[in-house]
Amino acid sequence: MTRQVIIDTDPGIDDALALFLACASPEIEIRAITTVAGNVGINRTTRNAAALMALAGRPEVPVYRGAERPMVGTWGTIEDIHGQNGIGGVELPEAAQGSRGPAVEALIDLLGNAAPESQTIVLLGPQTNMALALQRKPEIARAIREFVLMAGSLDPENGNASRYAEFNVHVDPEAARIVAAAGRPMFWAPLEVARQASVDRPWIEALRAGGRPCGKAGAEMLDFYLRSFEKPAAALYDPLAVLWLIAPDLFDARAAGLEIETKDKERAGQTRFDLGHPKSEIRVAVSCKEQDVRALLLERLRKL
Repeated sequence: MTRQVIIDTDPGIDDALALFLACASPEIEIRAITTVAGNVGINRTTRNAAALMALAGRPEVPVYRGAERPMVGTWGTIEDIHGQNGIGGVELPEAAQGSRGPAVEALIDLLGNAAPESQTIVLLGPQTNMALALQRKPEIARAIREFVLMAGSLDPENGNASRYAEFNVHVDPEAARIVAAAGRPMFWAPLEVARQASVDRPWIEALRAGGRPCGKAGAEMLDFYLRSFEKPAAALYDPLAVLWLIAPDLFDARAAGLEIETKDKERAGQTRFDLGHPKSEIRVAVSCKEQDVRALLLERLRKL
């Protein structure tokens, strides 16, 4: 059965590949893209999202411009990882259709008019838009089948934005807390599992060799990514959230309790998963079948 999906994103190199993967996957019906400031600022993430969807042959999918700052505090963009334009310096044609309007209003409208438990929300960046929508209209949670996130860390002292926190949660811990408190089922793809499925130079060259527009653009972005990390392989974080929708059997996901730190400034955004809650509706991936993940991702991306 095809899932109806809304993707909230801050492109971002790994976000770009996640969008391409969603476009290449018939299991997914993309209803809308909402953008948020994260890897780069909101103007750039919105422009990137529209351009990426157009390159993937899906210019009709509406893109909505979202939050330009977190609910609490401030954040710094990470152009050193993603490039000044957010996608590794790759120049894409401007999309004919840009933002269709404000993201929070779009989420309220889309979810408010949807059937109960019919919509999957894929969160690939800070969760600000969804939290603001839930604050304004808590009843829209009824339409959500589940949240699927690339976020958090299994190890509460193994962050990438700070010692304690993963970037997407660290940017807006209060938003993450609000979304988790909405009471809907959740799947979290954390840092550690993304790092298991890192891609190396031969994988990138195989993607490029397919000769398709998105494959070539993705390979160019990943060239920049490898240089940024200064490692022989780079973790593809955000595609894991989309892969869960396509092939959940590739993940070992466990039910877990979850606490998100919002009060201690030093530990802000820390995720504390407790795997001793078998009846919890929160699931977190603890490992993945890394070779199969890479193979499926390559197969799908080479189609675009």
